[in-house]
Amino acid sequence: MNFWIFSLFLFLFLFFTISSCDIPLNQKQSIDILLPIYGLNLLNGDYCSLPQSFTCDIKNETIEQISLSGDEINKTVFPDGVIGNFNSLLKVILSNSNISNGFFNEITILSKHLEFYNCFIPQFPKLAPFMAILYMNDVFFNGNLNYSSFSTINNFTLIYSSGDLMPDYQIVNDFPPQMVISTLKITLNNVIDFRYQINKLEIILGKYFNYGDSFRELTFSSGPITITDLYYNKPIEITNVTGQNPNLNFINVQFSLPINGFIDFSFSSVGSLLFINCTGLTNSNDDLILKIGNLKYLAIINSKLKKIPPYSYFKNLTTLDISKNDITGQIPELFEPMDKSELISLNLSGNKINGELNQNHCYHILNVSQNQLTGKIPMCFICQLNDPGLRYKINGNNFDNYISGSVNNFPACSGISFGGIAFIDIGSQRSLINGTNLGWSSTYFPSGQIVSDPKGLTFPIEIPNKVLKIIDPLSYFPIDSAIVNFKIPNINVTMYFNFSEPKLNAISVFPYFNLGYLFLITGSGFPNQNSTSSRVSVKFDNFDCVPSSVSSLALECIIYKSQLAEKVYMVSITNEQTGKTGIFQYKFQRVYPYVYAVYPPAKSGGVVTLFGNYGENFTTSDVLIGKGRCNVTFINSTVILCNIGGIDSTGPSPSNVSVTINKVNWFSNDFFVYNEDNVCPGTPECSGHGMCFGGFCACTNGYSGIKCNQIFTGDIEVKRNDTLTEMIKNGYSFGFSIRDIREIDFTGKTVRQHNFTSWSLTPDSTIRKWTYINKFQNSIISYTVEQITGAPKNYTFAGEQFTLQPGSLKLTANISNWEYLGSLNTLQLQIHSSVKAQQENECEQTSDIQSNDNGVSLNYITIQKDKNVFSGRFIDKVLSDGRPTFSKVSISEQTQDSITVSISLPYCKECLIDPDFSVMINPNPILNSCDNDQPSKLKWIIPVSVILGLLGLFAVFSLVFFLARDRVYISKKGGIILLKKTKKPSTINE
Repeated sequence: MNFWIFSLFLFLFLFFTISSCDIPLNQKQSIDILLPIYGLNLLNGDYCSLPQSFTCDIKNETIEQISLSGDEINKTVFPDGVIGNFNSLLKVILSNSNISNGFFNEITILSKHLEFYNCFIPQFPKLAPFMAILYMNDVFFNGNLNYSSFSTINNFTLIYSSGDLMPDYQIVNDFPPQMVISTLKITLNNVIDFRYQINKLEIILGKYFNYGDSFRELTFSSGPITITDLYYNKPIEITNVTGQNPNLNFINVQFSLPINGFIDFSFSSVGSLLFINCTGLTNSNDDLILKIGNLKYLAIINSKLKKIPPYSYFKNLTTLDISKNDITGQIPELFEPMDKSELISLNLSGNKINGELNQNHCYHILNVSQNQLTGKIPMCFICQLNDPGLRYKINGNNFDNYISGSVNNFPACSGISFGGIAFIDIGSQRSLINGTNLGWSSTYFPSGQIVSDPKGLTFPIEIPNKVLKIIDPLSYFPIDSAIVNFKIPNINVTMYFNFSEPKLNAISVFPYFNLGYLFLITGSGFPNQNSTSSRVSVKFDNFDCVPSSVSSLALECIIYKSQLAEKVYMVSITNEQTGKTGIFQYKFQRVYPYVYAVYPPAKSGGVVTLFGNYGENFTTSDVLIGKGRCNVTFINSTVILCNIGGIDSTGPSPSNVSVTINKVNWFSNDFFVYNEDNVCPGTPECSGHGMCFGGFCACTNGYSGIKCNQIFTGDIEVKRNDTLTEMIKNGYSFGFSIRDIREIDFTGKTVRQHNFTSWSLTPDSTIRKWTYINKFQNSIISYTVEQITGAPKNYTFAGEQFTLQPGSLKLTANISNWEYLGSLNTLQLQIHSSVKAQQENECEQTSDIQSNDNGVSLNYITIQKDKNVFSGRFIDKVLSDGRPTFSKVSISEQTQDSITVSISLPYCKECLIDPDFSVMINPNPILNSCDNDQPSKLKWIIPVSVILGLLGLFAVFSLVFFLARDRVYISKKGGIILLKKTKKPSTINE
């Protein structure tokens, strides 16, 4: 007995302990203040016993919501100093109350939801930015309303149940700096620009709306926008309204006729227009006065229209709803659509339209209920009368073969047919078939009104009663035929199939380790996803692309060939399921990784910049230069930055470069050299006739040449033909031409050579300039020779500026769009130069050929005939795809009167070199036995054959002819030369 008494006592103790309200004392005291004011009483002293007024949290530890309603007539005064004590309050609802502005200063940051009904506030408050919802219904306040007062509220509503309850306030646009509001429903007495992004805007015209503030020149950056006239009830004017895709809705609005006679909504970004119960949309002739531009959706409902809009409205609209008006006259003629985009959804219900339906009405979405139509409905309607939705859209008329309101005993459907064999593009969404009486899309069969055997094929209506779309979501194709069942009117029709050849949208290529290339081919007509890769074969010319993944819209395949030639391939894709083959052209170009230009540091080391193509995914990356690793610090699709330790790390230049991205490797031989402090040639430097700048001599006192040990001359004769340019001086002829271009693989082997047996010569008629052009497959090789005449001419190349004097010849060579046979191949361009006497001379001295190789790259060559000197200077840089980079220069062949110089260049899509040439006189010639008899005989120095490898080097081949003048000229990097006219030394005047 004692046990049961104890258990009951324990139960009651726990019950009252758990259920009693244990909210903070200051909240209890605040509730005690509010109870008598709002006529409330607690139940058994429990502060959580009035959940309709004071809602506690689940643990009964704090008040989360207050909902109080005061005296409707006299309005209860909500006391100050109370609301702030509820520090966990989430929501406040007050009705029939007078609220001071101090209330809004006291409310805590957690109170994000406020609702006020039939309340008074002295002035509209400035609300804190944390507010989520502010709802005001029949709230009276003094003064105006600043836009910034509610701009930081996410959802703001200010409405009135009667115009007599609203104050005469104005909205002041104070251009708030912060805009959070996304949903705004507000009663206005004036209009401001709502240029801020608002997801939903509803404007109600207030009792005191100012007609002068009609909607003129307004910009709305929101949508949808609804304008409703509840209390103004007078005409307003709307002109030149613009916005960013707003959907404009007007309800109960009276429009006044603008001066220009039209209400203009033709701005291109308007989304849709809706008018409900509006007036003033027509002129005195009952014609619509709306300009709608390219609008797609227009609804004018219950707005006293009397005429069907003109045909121009039907041309661009996809939806036109003019229901519940007073329209009379014949039902409009509609055109037969040739494409789904030409369909129109036309709602004419609830008017007084007469006439008859015809076949073209079958092809659109039509609602003609509650009109005065007569005659017979077309067969397309008869075949669908078992659909209640279709009957609803034609009820309320006087048709001969259908009684309005009937639910059975309909005329018989004459049948459904297809217009031939369905041509299927497997995987595509554009497999279509024409037919008759195919019906409309129906909500009566939500799972589909057209089904098939085998099950799984779907047939959406593309054009009503004319075209079906055929979709194979379960990948049944290819099959020969299917039984198609139209649930309305329950008719089976056999559909036969034929299949298109594979179609190509795009081909993307990726390196497949170092084994070959993976091709991602997108399109349609491939074997479906239930098939294996053996059901498709892919070839690029004669190369098999082995499928690794296949679906109806995409396939992946691999060509196991690491050195695949850049060219246009014929790609054939055969779908073994259908036996169809598609053939396409595809141009393959080198894919990542590769480098086309390098910016090196000094020999002490530092940052190396490698320009190239590295793909989009850089999971792993590694750079080796010579013997040393270059630590990668940055990489994107076109640039790598890495740190190298210096020449002690890499070994001597030039060095090989190796780049590995995601286990795919690229490398190039002799591609990297450090920036060096160059020493000028000559003993002393520049032969004592010039100054040294960056390894090149700036000559003075009329001297020129590599070492400033020759004297300039400029009186030359230039001849040219289709293959050769010649410069003639003192009985000697210097000629140069480009002989061939060679493609070299990574072992140094020539894999392809194109000899230039003929050039297309294009002279410029206005200046001394001519261009040689030769095409090889899809590549263009050209070089231009320009003779400088008249005045000095300035040039810029690879960021360097230089000046050429009259008498100079400038050569520019360009190789573009070369299609490489392998991903590691480079090019060489061979320029042949020669010197010969114009007539036989038994005393002619043999040529004296000299060169300077600094161990890294050839610096210059000279050929001397008597006192005549031709000089060729080389800068070991080339413009590779617009960026200067190192290119090794070396002599590959030399004869008595010629020389071949090989310049290796990196891979580039466009390679550009820009040399110039000069002729000088040697003041200290080597004497021969004929000098006394023939003192005018001179020796010449010439650059002869220059092989310009297309992947890296820029050669400035300085062959300049000019007379010494009273001028100074500087040629930076192309051999910096200072010239000044002086008297010739006596040794030259012999």
